[in-house]
Amino acid sequence: MVLDTLRSILTRLAWLALATLIALGGAGLVASMDHLPGTAGRPELTWSGDRAATPALEAATLELERLAIDVETLGTSARLALAQVVAGSLDGLNATIADGTLQLAAVTGQAQRLDSSLAAVPEVGEGAAYRVSADVRDRYAELTRVHGVTDGLEADWTVFTGRALDAARLTGLLADHDARTAAAAREGAAAHYAAALEALDGSDAVMAEARALRDRLAPTTDVTTLTEWLDRNATYDAALRTLYQSLIDAKGRVTATVRKAFAAEQAARERLPGDNRGLVVIMAEVAQGGLNQAVISIEEARGELEDALAIQRRIEAGPELPG
Repeated sequence: MVLDTLRSILTRLAWLALATLIALGGAGLVASMDHLPGTAGRPELTWSGDRAATPALEAATLELERLAIDVETLGTSARLALAQVVAGSLDGLNATIADGTLQLAAVTGQAQRLDSSLAAVPEVGEGAAYRVSADVRDRYAELTRVHGVTDGLEADWTVFTGRALDAARLTGLLADHDARTAAAAREGAAAHYAAALEALDGSDAVMAEARALRDRLAPTTDVTTLTEWLDRNATYDAALRTLYQSLIDAKGRVTATVRKAFAAEQAARERLPGDNRGLVVIMAEVAQGGLNQAVISIEEARGELEDALAIQRRIEAGPELPG
């Protein structure tokens, strides 16, 4: 009886041990199967998705590279336009702006092609973690970060072109004014007073146009230096006109009026800028109204695109092997 009881207990313990081993083995099997797709544990589960998505990601990366090149070309045109503004090269500036506008259209079109290329990448939508690897998901996420990077460039370019043309036109007007006033002074020195007054009429017309341009710039640009420049030159033009008219009225005689007019002309001449350094300041102030900001925006967009490209190249290259 005791022997039968002992045999029964041992049998039960054997079955319990066997059940425990089966349970532990099943848990191990579950653990070995419990790897999220996309991890190194079960790459076979994402092989198909990775194979489908990778060529599309490579195509999108190529579109990104083309977009970066287009933005860089646009930036080159913007920097050239700035140089032409300072030089007062209106004809060259017009050509550069025309080229840049075409380049901007290329940027816009290429950005749309990149977006379309990313939209065509398969297996990266909802539930992608079960279909593609983490590397593929990361690569796609990095590519989508550049969406909208170039969206503001069209507005910036519009501001840029307007400011660039205004600045170049202003430079040209100031140079034209100085040339006309100098021509008037030469006529006056030759005692051709009527011809000198006629030349000053041209100076006055140019000055009026420059003032109108100044007024258009004033709401968004510091025009303090420009206004001072215009006022001093206008004062000299007026003093020169008074002198020549007084000489005509005096019929060549040196009267008190002529002497007073001559003294006023000398005083006004001393207040004229001695060189063109004031023009550099004026151009800088105009640039602050939009020129430099547009160039900066283009360069920032280019930098973001280049950074995104660098990340794609690192992912494509794979992890570095320890040396």
